[in-house]
Parts: sequence; C-alpha cells; structure tokens
Amino acid sequence: MDEAISGLSLKCNPVDSKRALYLVSAPAKEMNMDLIKELGTYLKTLAPEAVIRTGDYPRERGSLDVTVILSELSDSEKIRNYFSRTLNLIAALRRDTREWKNHKSELMLA
Repeated sequence: MDEAISGLSLKCNPVDSKRALYLVSAPAKEMNMDLIKELGTYLKTLAPEAVIRTGDYPRERGSLDVTVILSELSDSEKIRNYFSRTLNLIAALRRDTREWKNHKSELMLA
C-alpha cells in the first residue's frame, strides 16, 4: 500500500481525498479477506475522510500488487497551479476581447 501511495502520478496527501479505491491483484492462494480488510483499514488511516472502495483481481501467478486511486482532492499544488493558470488565461482572453472590440469600433468609426 505504501509503495502504491508513493507511486501516485500526482503528489498529494491522501488526507485531502474524499474518495479512494484500492485494487489488490495476486494469485488467489495469496489473497484472503483478512488481507483485503487490513489494507482497507490502513488506507482509512491514511485517508480518514474518504469513502473507500475495494476490488480484487485473482490471477494464476505473479506477485501481489496494490493499485490506489485517490479522487476529490481538496488540496493539491498541481491542481491549484492549473486553476491559477486558467484564471490568468481567462483574464488575458477577456482583455484581448475588449481590446479587439475597441479596435473594431475604432475601425468602424473611421
């Protein structure tokens, strides 16, 4: 679970998530309900406010893998940067639109 959290594609704190999903894939002989429950309990300590869903994918061979998806993040630097850049872009587009309308009006008066 720790490896899955550390390998998330977005740097975030699990505490900031409102939803979480973890998927366990492993040989059927290595998976049991105690393992699934223990992982869920651990994820709940990492993301106490999150609604947690789980899934399992038994397979014939291979190692035990855990995949974690966090969503509805309330705080993320990368997302804040996207919003900030978007707000700056909207302001620039509005400014350019006003300038174009003013220029268009000047051309029509000439």
